[in-house]
Amino acid sequence: MLPDPYPVQPWTAPCRGTVRLPGSKSLTNRALLVSALTSGRVRLTGALFSRDSRILVAGLQALGFRVLADEASESIQVEGEGGRIPQSRARLFVGNAGTAARFLTALVCLHPGGEFDFDGDEEMRRRPMGGLLEALESLGARFSFHDRPGRFPFTVRTAGLPPGHWQVDAGASSQMLSALMMVAPMTGGNVRLSAPGVRPAFVGMTAGLMRQFQAGIEGTPAKGYLVDGRQVYRVPDGGIFAVEPDASAASYFMALPLVVGGGVRLEGLSRDMLQGDIAFARILESLGLVVEEDPGGWTCRLGTIPPSDGMQFDFETFSDTFLTLAAIAPLLPFPVSISGIAHTRHQETDRIAAMATELIRLGVQVKEEPGSLTVHPLARDKRWDDPAIIRTYHDHRVAMSFAITGCSNRFGPQPWLGIADPACCGKTFPAFFSRLGELYRNSHDK
Repeated sequence: MLPDPYPVQPWTAPCRGTVRLPGSKSLTNRALLVSALTSGRVRLTGALFSRDSRILVAGLQALGFRVLADEASESIQVEGEGGRIPQSRARLFVGNAGTAARFLTALVCLHPGGEFDFDGDEEMRRRPMGGLLEALESLGARFSFHDRPGRFPFTVRTAGLPPGHWQVDAGASSQMLSALMMVAPMTGGNVRLSAPGVRPAFVGMTAGLMRQFQAGIEGTPAKGYLVDGRQVYRVPDGGIFAVEPDASAASYFMALPLVVGGGVRLEGLSRDMLQGDIAFARILESLGLVVEEDPGGWTCRLGTIPPSDGMQFDFETFSDTFLTLAAIAPLLPFPVSISGIAHTRHQETDRIAAMATELIRLGVQVKEEPGSLTVHPLARDKRWDDPAIIRTYHDHRVAMSFAITGCSNRFGPQPWLGIADPACCGKTFPAFFSRLGELYRNSHDK
């Protein structure tokens, strides 16, 4: 059990050591869904065990799929049903997991005559689903909303999914398009998918994963996709799919040398990963991080922070990592402007407002606009009588980003920053504070 608030210990030595990253949440949950649609047995290795992935596992089990999870070995075995949904009725709880909410809703609509009840956390009830639900209604599904139209909780009566032209408004979340892409091979005919204005990074990951399971899919996020709906997903060679390390989780440890100096080894990272968030490394390199690559991973170390009057960065295609930069920006010697993040106001929380609010409470000058933030350096003579407590808004990325900020010893060796509700990191990285603590001890071991 972590103390709440969690006092972040400032580092008095440069970081050194190796961090074992969790598996990617985005890939774990996509691979779970696609594995359930194969005709055979798939074992996911290096899988993430977090609240979101457990929710999706439980949802598949409630639908009658045989899913065996072994947390000790970080593996999940899935018995695919070739596009068949075993149960015709089920109650599905999606928590605040956007992937589970959108993927399971599309999945059940493959059933030719089912009835499924969906609900989630209060936070999930406020997150956007309308674009996906409207698309599925146009394809024959019928939704009954128990509270507000287009929101959880709801009941869906399904009639299967026909081939043809599928169009979805996925501007609020690319997961809506990804959900439709993954079920499209099961329709019995060609499917043309279009989603004007969709953000491309995670959609490209979905298409890449589908190809790894030997599904034919052609196109791009901008031009749309064509999927042959008369095919089946095939079990990978050896029946094993290895989940990549989480690139979003890597962002916190990549940024750490810019805060405390030294270097850290991150196993399994490469430039050609399916995850678009690996591009965050380019941002840090422009700020002075040196990334040394080898076949087994990356070593990230502090180089020279360049002189500048200010830097601007566009996070449109890897926005989950903008919080990491926003949180450490006050420790840089120049202002940082972050754009391309308007859609993050509709994620686990309003992430732009959350970051701006907490930075301002730390005494940082921040300019908040509808789709951007500008963060100025924190005064070096700033002092706190008691640790400043960061409110995290039930958002794991707010918690982990500010934890890296608190590692700075600019304000003395005693904890000057605390993280409220540190357990919220369980959504994607339950061992985050444990891994950070292990790296701290290794770095300070004389």
